[in-house]
Amino acid sequence: MKRVFMSLALVLVIVSLLFTGCGKSSETPGGTGTNAGPSSSPSTGSDSKGEVIKLTYFNTSAEVNEMFEKMFARYNEINPNVVIELIPSGIGEGQQEKLQSLFASGNGPTFMNVDPANVIEYQDRLVEFTKDNAPWLFEYANESAVEAGTFDGKVMGAPWSVQGYGLLYNKRIVNQVYGGQFDPTTINTRDALKAFFEKIEAAGIPATMLHGANWSLGGHYLTLTYAVQGPATSDGTGFIDKIKAGTQKIEDSPIFQGYMDTLDLLVKYNYNKADPLVADFNQDILAFAQGKVATFFMGDWSWTSMVGLENIDTEYGFIPVPWSNNPSDYGNTEVVMVLPKFQCIDKSQNNEAQVKAALDALGWMLTDPEGQQFFLDQGFCMPYKNVRTDIEYNSMTQSIADYASRGKTINLGCFSYITGDAWTQTGNLMLMYISGAIDRQQLAQGINDYWKSVK
Repeated sequence: MKRVFMSLALVLVIVSLLFTGCGKSSETPGGTGTNAGPSSSPSTGSDSKGEVIKLTYFNTSAEVNEMFEKMFARYNEINPNVVIELIPSGIGEGQQEKLQSLFASGNGPTFMNVDPANVIEYQDRLVEFTKDNAPWLFEYANESAVEAGTFDGKVMGAPWSVQGYGLLYNKRIVNQVYGGQFDPTTINTRDALKAFFEKIEAAGIPATMLHGANWSLGGHYLTLTYAVQGPATSDGTGFIDKIKAGTQKIEDSPIFQGYMDTLDLLVKYNYNKADPLVADFNQDILAFAQGKVATFFMGDWSWTSMVGLENIDTEYGFIPVPWSNNPSDYGNTEVVMVLPKFQCIDKSQNNEAQVKAALDALGWMLTDPEGQQFFLDQGFCMPYKNVRTDIEYNSMTQSIADYASRGKTINLGCFSYITGDAWTQTGNLMLMYISGAIDRQQLAQGINDYWKSVK
């Protein structure tokens, strides 16, 4: 399968977007932007009789359930013949299992916000986006973003955000400890990270925090051990394929061993080490936002959960997660940047009128200035050419942009291999490892066994 997830062209597009403005906007939904987009009154998708069309929308970005609720309420005001019901999912909830159960019960959502692996899994059920049924996508989305949503030569997913992750750090705290402007590029080896943690702890501040959820450790941290095998997507997917075939054991990879050594360091200084499996996302976000801990292994989507909190710090940056003591090793000076989610439409359990209405709704959400404003107000950077250019972007997004401008990003193309089941199975093993329930060899054996079981 040809799968180009993050090409150089896409990185350049993202850098351009970020430096022309992406992130927290000062306007509220409904405000007009500087770039003209499609009409704010799109076709309703209702039939000629004016009957109400009911759509359902399944969301896996749990931190913005409320945003989608408000967005759909506004869309209904504009298009009273279309009612969109949000099917929310909670942070840490079994999202993949929930989606599977919806389809199994014959109640598949009309459209959905899902992971790349879901697009592959449900590809036969999904509507292909074409210039005929979705002209707005091909007119306004950046070409490389459209390419990222292309599976087996067909555009099956509409992109909507660019995100990144690594080791978030609170600039105020770290600058105070260092007595001046901290330079994150100095953390380019594991030993440098260790010295950094020791310095923070010596100042009486907890150094770092892990979120004890399988999606964070299995989907985000462990994925680094695949992606950093090389800069090409095929390096990561090829490594996984070898494990599946039994010709590669993950424990024989120095990159895996290195990332596990770094994980041991993170566990040692973990703010949650007294209860590493608590997995309360809101609690962790609040602790980090209030400056109770200096760093947090998480992504820039954290800002969407922090932006509404009071009395918090607002200046943050990213530090790479080094896996070795060689500064020139790929991954030691880079952070992840990725198109993590796609908007898709189901054709298997929804009728033609519902599909048409969903296409119209997505066109408004993603390319109309009023629809885009909901995403921009939450700090998302959208890979669309007509996004407003006068936006104040948040510090997390800016930090990712800085890495991208220097070519310091990790290609997470193998992310499409990391299904929800992989997050659950390997993520649960990772949780057992950080809690001391299993050792590293048992962890490696469990990961090998999982991949060999995947067809």
